[in-house]
Amino acid sequence: MQLEARASSDKTSQEARRSARRELFVSPHFWMICIFNIAFLAYLWGINGWLPGYLIKGKGIHLEHAGWLSSMPFIAMLLGEIIGAWLSDHVDRRAAACFISLAGAGIGLAAVMHFTTPLPVIAAMSFSTFMWGTGAPNIFALLAKATHPRVSATAGGIFNGLGNFAGALSPAVMGALIAFTHSMDSGLIFLAVMAAVGCALLLPLLRRY
Repeated sequence: MQLEARASSDKTSQEARRSARRELFVSPHFWMICIFNIAFLAYLWGINGWLPGYLIKGKGIHLEHAGWLSSMPFIAMLLGEIIGAWLSDHVDRRAAACFISLAGAGIGLAAVMHFTTPLPVIAAMSFSTFMWGTGAPNIFALLAKATHPRVSATAGGIFNGLGNFAGALSPAVMGALIAFTHSMDSGLIFLAVMAAVGCALLLPLLRRY
């Protein structure tokens, strides 16, 4: 009896998992969040790959100052992650937190391109990375809210796989744009456009999550 009950329970669990997986694959909200994550990680990979070079070649900051100046935005990013996690746990509006985060990051990049002297450039870039950091803890919480716990591993694997693969291409795309246009700003324009696309995709989710 016990073996039959266990077999029946396992079969029911497998059927429930398959049903949840089918729902996941046809869920527009899941795919919107995945594409948002691509835009989100494109920013991170792009900044990691091009920030020092942009400061030196794009803004004329001297090599001996570029090292410590380029570290400031990443310190700001860390602070953003800490503050963003604390605030979002109190408010519990994950989609809104992610939207504001990437929108702020894009606005910061737009400001960077309009400044020419080192301190305003670093301040604007630090604002941009700080805003990105506020969304980093929330994007995983957003995925968890939008997907069934039975398929959390499947959802997380697709989410991370697509995001990191596409994000890893970001520095290459930026390099190609810079080579084609002969302007370092074109790389930041690409990241700003990606941020705008990501924010647009998240609009339908703001009230629900």
